Amino acid sequence: MMVPHSETDLCVSVVSQAAAADPWDVVIIGAGPAGSAAATLIANNGLRVLLLDRENLPRPKVCGCCLSPLALSELDLLSRQSTRPLKLRIQPLRKLTIASQGHATSVPYATGGVLSRLELDTQLAAHAVATGTTWLPNTRALHWQTDGDCVLLSVQTKNNATYQIQTRRLLLAAGLHNAVRCDDSQCSQAQQRKRPPHNRIGLGATLPSTGGPLDPEHLIMAIGDGGYCGLIRLEDNTIDVAAAIHPSKLQKDESPAEALSHILSQAFEATTCPVNIATLKETPIRATPQLTHQTGTLDPDCNKIFRIGDAVGYIEPFTGEGIGWALRSARLASEALVTEGNRLRPADQAAARYHRRYHQALAWHHRRCRLVSLALRSPRFVSTSVQLAGYFPNLTGPVARLITGNSLVG
Repeated sequence: MMVPHSETDLCVSVVSQAAAADPWDVVIIGAGPAGSAAATLIANNGLRVLLLDRENLPRPKVCGCCLSPLALSELDLLSRQSTRPLKLRIQPLRKLTIASQGHATSVPYATGGVLSRLELDTQLAAHAVATGTTWLPNTRALHWQTDGDCVLLSVQTKNNATYQIQTRRLLLAAGLHNAVRCDDSQCSQAQQRKRPPHNRIGLGATLPSTGGPLDPEHLIMAIGDGGYCGLIRLEDNTIDVAAAIHPSKLQKDESPAEALSHILSQAFEATTCPVNIATLKETPIRATPQLTHQTGTLDPDCNKIFRIGDAVGYIEPFTGEGIGWALRSARLASEALVTEGNRLRPADQAAARYHRRYHQALAWHHRRCRLVSLALRSPRFVSTSVQLAGYFPNLTGPVARLITGNSLVG
């Protein structure tokens, strides 16, 4: 049963000054799915874990809010490995529609699920706290430096007070933001993110329940010139809008809302759009940094610093696999960090283990996703494929699951 947001607001476990008093076994920056899952798994082993975030929860996020079979599998495993069960009210997906240049095809899509990030992130963080994690919100991580066997993390509170927190291992789970850097002139420049040309940014909005005739349990992907947009109804009956769009579109169009409206208008043309364009234009739009990047599982200057989730790397989110990848990386990092005897594994051994297992588990998924994102650069190609799907309906469902990775859970 899902608890209302007002009852799942997390209370501060510790103030920054107290958090700086004694060394932690593990400090995790970022309370998204990856950060909270890693905190739960590590705290389950009896280690001292501090989870901090620059904001409090619940908080909105630009996300399609879809949970792939991989994500559902990882959430189930997280619940079974925890000292207490994880309870989430996840809506099933039943139908997928892809629209481009006025052509649309729909297929049964009984795979994956839907849950808002407001609910998912808050519940996962609350679960981490319930299993022994210490929670420190409204705290911004500034930079780090090494100090013998520890990492010194400089943080800043909302009232601009700064402290240094000591930790034996540091996990960076701050998503697409890459603000935490080494505060040392000797650090290498290898930690700069690699981004492809013509990279896109994310745009997102939440429409009211009256924002359009979109059916529940129905995922719609609309492809237009310069980007694509996903639409889905959430558990509270609002409509989530999430898009990947080329920045040049924002230079041509009057506003992010106009850019989203143009994608939807191009995709559906004369057919009925499942959301109200006028309502969308009046809704606040949130944005992300550039989406696709490759940063790496480990910081090149310190083998005590691990990256998990979107902080490792990210690819345009059409496939809806991002949360599954984040949860898988959190588990792999946790298994690499902690021995069967509930001790921290030596840093060099943990780093090698995590790097190897991460690429074994996810490298192929990333390559497939890159190919899909390249194909989506051409609305004409997509619309032709959609028309062909009408002639071969028996193949449409399996192909759609292969494209989105939902036929590959392992």
